[in-house]
Amino acid sequence: MDDTQQIAGFRSLLAERIGNQRYELWFGGQTRLSCSGNVLTIGITSAFIRDWIRQHFIQELKSTCTAVYGRQLKVAFEVDGSLLLDTNGAPTSVTSGNELAVESPQPKQATAIRKTTRDTSDHPQPHHAPSREVPANDQLSFDSIVVGNGNRFAVNSAQMISQGLHQASPVLFWGPTGVGKTHLLRAVRGSYRQTYAKARAVYLTAEQFTSGFIEALRASGLANFRQKCRGADLFLLDDIHFMAGKRATLEELFHTIDSLTMASRKVVLASNRPLGELQPLGMELVSRLSAGAICEIGPPDYAMRRQILRQQCEAMSFPLESGLLEAIATQVTAGARELQGALNRIQLTSQVHKQAACRAMVDEVLNDLTQQNTRTVRLNDIQKAICDVFGVEPAGLRSEVKARALTEPRMLAMWLARKYTRAPWSEIGQFFGRRSHSTVISAHRRVERLMNQQGTVAVSDKTCRVEDAIRRVEVALRTA
Repeated sequence: MDDTQQIAGFRSLLAERIGNQRYELWFGGQTRLSCSGNVLTIGITSAFIRDWIRQHFIQELKSTCTAVYGRQLKVAFEVDGSLLLDTNGAPTSVTSGNELAVESPQPKQATAIRKTTRDTSDHPQPHHAPSREVPANDQLSFDSIVVGNGNRFAVNSAQMISQGLHQASPVLFWGPTGVGKTHLLRAVRGSYRQTYAKARAVYLTAEQFTSGFIEALRASGLANFRQKCRGADLFLLDDIHFMAGKRATLEELFHTIDSLTMASRKVVLASNRPLGELQPLGMELVSRLSAGAICEIGPPDYAMRRQILRQQCEAMSFPLESGLLEAIATQVTAGARELQGALNRIQLTSQVHKQAACRAMVDEVLNDLTQQNTRTVRLNDIQKAICDVFGVEPAGLRSEVKARALTEPRMLAMWLARKYTRAPWSEIGQFFGRRSHSTVISAHRRVERLMNQQGTVAVSDKTCRVEDAIRRVEVALRTA
């Protein structure tokens, strides 16, 4: 078996082991594989891709080497910017059904970092000349996005899309309201336009797509509407959950996505629900989305919230001491909008009373906001949510047992009780096993310390961050 056959066999076996979707995303595009002696060298386009592959696929790479070459090989990585170049040098023309053919301009030649041979399995990149001109109508950019554990994968994927590096399509970004999905989509559009000056990047909300489709039907302008959407090099659609139940619009969207993906164009979507909860969009569309890539965006963690607050304070010209920012970031655990609302309320209170913001003022404002924005929560509700998430019994939660499986959910229950109820320390302690008020205060301080230090707890025999555990309990409270 020659080198070419071994490399092809390596790729095929690797795709089988990690799944075709993950293989296409990380190895199916601009990667070059070569074997010399006892070293398998993987050429990739960026340090980000190198680090991700090294962190997530190194064991699969080594075991695949052993299976294909019959011996253990060292896996080396080589960042090679020339892999970004399209060596075909010819424009492409794609026609889908009865739609208008869309011809992409021929790329300009660029100076390679180092001339190399691209693997023939590479997928074509958008055939557009790079440009450094910043679009005037795109105010949201990647620079203004605060990156943390909750959104790092999504942001990195979005940056790859904007640079023409992401191969999977369609891509679905999903997460609860206020975590930055719209910001991310608009940043993708702006960065893509900056990179590919002649590319057509279309951003629409689901409502705009729906109203545009209906208007096109009424005014006999369906051909123009389809040319706008299906002729895009990058098509971004926000809030697709809005389309649930709109059968005609969903059918049009399905054919739009189908046309774009068949033409190797990029489709990026956003939803506030995961794929499993998008069944009202229709099985065909859900199936199409499942063939792409799914990127979850979680609520901001403590470090992200603190940085968001700093940015917002700077934009408002309303400086706050570090301790006050930490207090807000600890107690307001939702998204950027809720953080902005808390800052607005604190600023207004400061102006009304004509005094600088202090800890007492911040605590009072946050307590008022918590009571206004949440339904009445009882101690029994918190106990049930904790037991459901951690898989423990109420009797165990109230017992004197000091095993970690009970002490951690118990202290979180006390912290949540203090956050969501007006119960005093003593009442909380009495409810959770006749404990003293000092025990409850100690548990409350421990949770805040763990949150500040990015600490972890065990949930159903799996370790997760304290903030993630609290978020899961809060979701259980909201859906109870």
